[in-house]
Amino acid sequence: MKPPIRVTTVAQYAVPIVVAAALFATADLFRLAITNQLTSLLLLACLAMAWNLVSGFGGQFSLGHSIFVGVGGYTAAVVLDYAGWPLIPVLLGAGLASAAIGVVLAYPMLRLRGPYFAIGTLGIALAALGWMLNWDFTRASRGYPIPPSAMLDLTTLLRVAIVLAVVTFLVVLVVKNSPLGLRLLALRDNEDGAVSLGVRRLSTLVPVWAISAFLAGSMGAVVALQNGNLTPNSAFSVQYTLDAVVVCVIGGMGTLSGPILGAVVVFLLRQYTADFAGWATLIEAAVVILIVRFFPDGAVGLIVRAGRRIRVLRAAGRKSATPPVERQIAP
Repeated sequence: MKPPIRVTTVAQYAVPIVVAAALFATADLFRLAITNQLTSLLLLACLAMAWNLVSGFGGQFSLGHSIFVGVGGYTAAVVLDYAGWPLIPVLLGAGLASAAIGVVLAYPMLRLRGPYFAIGTLGIALAALGWMLNWDFTRASRGYPIPPSAMLDLTTLLRVAIVLAVVTFLVVLVVKNSPLGLRLLALRDNEDGAVSLGVRRLSTLVPVWAISAFLAGSMGAVVALQNGNLTPNSAFSVQYTLDAVVVCVIGGMGTLSGPILGAVVVFLLRQYTADFAGWATLIEAAVVILIVRFFPDGAVGLIVRAGRRIRVLRAAGRKSATPPVERQIAP
């Protein structure tokens, strides 16, 4: 049997760019409701890809990424309110602020392992939420509004989300294929073995943590522009992290396309279960349990297994269709 055909490096970079360019060019053709939904879908995929970089490829199960979303959102709001910067510097500033917070948190947090790391990051996220609720600067329940002059129309916001999504995907792809990504995968698969070969844990995980925080912070800035108003409960909600976890579990942790597929599945599931009120969360939880139980590799793993099965059946069909070769007996 022939080995499975692997996607070339050129295709890995070209396909998302072509798809994003097509969506970018046709963004003004959608109805406003569809435009807003696509923006939310792309932002969910961005967050999941950022989380997957640390937790899927790095094996560090973080429950604190809501901090980076909140820091990015409030940084964007403050910069727009006091400085009035253009959009791109605002997104970069929000990402850099989140990355700086990520580096500060990385050194104490990354010394923890396994469930202690997960609980530690969750504790930091809840502490950050409590602090922001009691800080007068955030205006608590009144909210911190985005200046009206900085607000974007829905079509422009969709285009921003498209660019952010393709940049996030390409950044994750570059990191995964880089020497840093190889060291990251080595630590995930066998930390003791990787350390014995000279891979330094903190010097590998801290840059990846900062990159993930940067991407999540930039996503938080776009969320702030979409919502138009920030409150601590919305910007620093732990639900952001839970959404990223659910998306990656359904799509496939530690894969490039898993967060994208998972975001589509979760988004559609929530759209179709929105009318069931209190049952929506229960239905989503049931889907996650079924995925973990029967398809632990997620949607990507299911597609890969189905592809292998089809190739095996095709090979068996060709083999059975080949007429037997008759042996000729020499006189």
